[in-house]
Amino acid sequence: MNGLTMRRTATIHPDAARVVEKIAELERDVKPPVLIAQMRLMMKERTRQLALDPPVVGRIVDQSIEGNGSAVWVRIYYPESKGAAPLPALIYCHGGGFVIGDLDMVETICRTICRESRIVVVSVQYRLAPEHPFPCGLEDTLAVISGIKRSGLGLGIDVTRLAVGGDSAGGNLAAVAAQEMGAFLRFQLLVYPVTDLTGSQPSYRDLGTGFPLTAEKMRWYVTQYLTDPAQAQARRASPLMAASLVGQPPALVVVAGLDPLVDEGLAYAARLREAGVKVEVVEIEYFPHGFLGWTRYCKAARDVLRLIANRLEMSLHGSG
Repeated sequence: MNGLTMRRTATIHPDAARVVEKIAELERDVKPPVLIAQMRLMMKERTRQLALDPPVVGRIVDQSIEGNGSAVWVRIYYPESKGAAPLPALIYCHGGGFVIGDLDMVETICRTICRESRIVVVSVQYRLAPEHPFPCGLEDTLAVISGIKRSGLGLGIDVTRLAVGGDSAGGNLAAVAAQEMGAFLRFQLLVYPVTDLTGSQPSYRDLGTGFPLTAEKMRWYVTQYLTDPAQAQARRASPLMAASLVGQPPALVVVAGLDPLVDEGLAYAARLREAGVKVEVVEIEYFPHGFLGWTRYCKAARDVLRLIANRLEMSLHGSG
């Protein structure tokens, strides 16, 4: 989007407007304060109504992955395959503001990527705040990558062809993981990522009201995740604060034009590019945060998911 005037006058896409209305209907009788347990149940219902039924894949395995001295629960999706050769893999972290969300939240996303990219997808059930604040979710993500790198071959994974990805809060975890383990990774997928927990980007002001994710909600999530506001300045909490991004794996950064997080996503992509990293930026104008989960109602969500699958296939299989 070009300029603040366009931001303030841009009309939401009709498909997205329908979804926003449906979300308002789901939450009509919900009165604050809302318990976190209730928020998590509400997200489950939202996902059930807004996402397409997940496609069929070869097989699905729920298990724990041992890494860095801890065990983390994951769901592993395998594509239909006639061969026995190990396959490349994407390690994926769901969104939810570090507070809500689970493996079911990204079931359609992960299965679609698995099926269309012909790769294994490892979906991470990282620990959630406020019960498990920063850096617990990050430590779980790093543990899974380490565990896959060490013993992935036994899971049918080619450990030389790994990617990390996530949406929203999961994009934050993926970005930090790429900073710390980029030498092991071929690609990073960042979908409307949280990269600056200070909440100081202009889009917080310009786009912080009127959509399902508001600036106020995002700031509340941050207070649940961090135990000290000063942590927002740390690189492991706000990957945009990194002194250098040299040596990072190639990235696909997807942002939503009507998202209070759009500026920090674009800023992170710009930092990657300045560091000499190959970056593709896809901005979906007239859509708010979270649209990738709205595949039942939004063609844009289905199109972007198809593009993501294509880029992962090209990066990890070397095709195209």
